[in-house]
Amino acid sequence: MEKKYTVFRYLAYSLEILLFYILQGTPLIFPEILGGRPVLLIPVALTVAFFEGEIPAMFFGLACGGLIDIGTGGSIGFYTFMLTLICFIISNIFRDYMVINFLNGMAFCGGVITGLICLQFLFFYVFQGRIDAGLYFVQHYISRIIYTVLLSPVFYVINKYLYKNLRDR
Repeated sequence: MEKKYTVFRYLAYSLEILLFYILQGTPLIFPEILGGRPVLLIPVALTVAFFEGEIPAMFFGLACGGLIDIGTGGSIGFYTFMLTLICFIISNIFRDYMVINFLNGMAFCGGVITGLICLQFLFFYVFQGRIDAGLYFVQHYISRIIYTVLLSPVFYVINKYLYKNLRDR
């Protein structure tokens, strides 16, 4: 009985992931701005990893990555592997070495989002030998990075609220 809030919190995170997966795929809710749409599940996974232990963070990263891979239909396995690994590492860092606060969280979100999306671009666009890679990055990927980073504080606030109010006392 002492772990009932943990179950509710994990259920709330799961519902949040499903809700934002659906919202991410709906074109009129988050419209394309300057050629890019946000990848909402990256900041969801990262902000869950800030507050949870390594193993739950890893599984939520796995779920978010799998849904991103399924939803985009392109790079099956890239986000699944990367978010699983990154969420495990971030959870360990914030549990042992860093203080969880808004500025640290947003700095990590900005860096990881930028790195992940740029890495995806390198693997699936540049290394494929496409000649117009620079133009495509400017037209589609920069706006995707900025759009996703700008929405990250919303997920930080949501997941901080869930963690603070649905934990065992």
